[in-house]
Amino acid sequence: MIRKFIFASLLGMASMTVQPLWSQDCTPVAISTPGILPASLPDAQKNQAYNETISVLLFSDTMVNAGGQNVKAVIDSMVLLDVFGLPKGINYRCRNGNKRFLPKVPSCIALYGTPTEDGTYPLEIPVMSYAKVFGFVPIEQGDTIRNYVINVYGGGASLEKINLSQLNVFPNPASDRISVISGEIPRMLASNGVECVVEWRQNGSLQIAEVSNLASGVYLIYVNGRSARFVKP
Repeated sequence: MIRKFIFASLLGMASMTVQPLWSQDCTPVAISTPGILPASLPDAQKNQAYNETISVLLFSDTMVNAGGQNVKAVIDSMVLLDVFGLPKGINYRCRNGNKRFLPKVPSCIALYGTPTEDGTYPLEIPVMSYAKVFGFVPIEQGDTIRNYVINVYGGGASLEKINLSQLNVFPNPASDRISVISGEIPRMLASNGVECVVEWRQNGSLQIAEVSNLASGVYLIYVNGRSARFVKP
């Protein structure tokens, strides 16, 4: 099993370089240590222009396990496959349109456009990294970056901030539909401990359930040993 070697750590927040929307390009912030900036994305406003940059600096090498031995892998490149989960009206583009990132060369992903729907949007960014061991044996490793969420506000509505280390249910309170950030199907219990029968459907990293038929009250959501509650008005 190849150890994941795409990013070593998340660095702190950084100031974004804003480009005109017509350019649909990006300029990476100054990064001297391999990693990804910023740690989180700013909120967006419905029907207002949004333009933010994710900056990336790729490692040049790392240690991997090959045949039971730890050997150095020299990284050739990382390819961005797509960005899933973007709000409607938001697109992405890499620097100069190049989705292949090279070691020690600052690169970036521009997120730009005008969001047309409010809500909370967890992003999934699948990538494929390529490297060589022993100087000539090619290896590759796929991974998905799930560090980012875009909150889109509209009409003065208030959205709950998302903490990706916790189980999140949104919107909350909810009258019609709830979403849970999880790869597994959650369980829902009423406040009296009785399990509720609801149908969950998966959309990317979200599990979505209709709750319009539930009685008003407090409900508990359980998944992967974590729990959260939501209120049905």
